[in-house]
Amino acid sequence: MFLFDLRGATGKAVARRNAVRAVTGARNLDLRLTEPSRLGAWFFRVVGGIGLLGGLFLGFIGLALTLAE
Repeated sequence: MFLFDLRGATGKAVARRNAVRAVTGARNLDLRLTEPSRLGAWFFRVVGGIGLLGGLFLGFIGLALTLAE
């Protein structure tokens, strides 16, 4: 149940990214970095979904090539 908590994991990743941007902006005195990122949790879900589908596709190609010989 906790292994597949993608919504919680993406929310934590976004919060961590915004916190790092705020600290970096404060150190560099760059006020643009203190604003939250425009990339929300939806971005991480899309990238994860693409990575999952790409990995499955490559796995099936590898399986097909292995069974073909």
